[in-house]
Amino acid sequence: MFKNIKTISGVKSLSKSEQKEILGGSFGHGFGCNQPILAQCFDDSDCPCNRRCGVTVDGGPQGPIFFADVCEFN
Repeated sequence: MFKNIKTISGVKSLSKSEQKEILGGSFGHGFGCNQPILAQCFDDSDCPCNRRCGVTVDGGPQGPIFFADVCEFN
């Protein structure tokens, strides 16, 4: 598959340093931090963009509802 992709005009392999420059292979950098995302978590380190694990939402008359295994998405 990779060999087929490389035959497309303008496609080239990136070196490790080029990948690092564009944050290739990482999650939560660039535009991702400005976009709402729904991600499962077990603690704060699982959440991108320094968000916290756990979300409290307005439950209406029943009061707030806490979801412990979802990253903040504000």
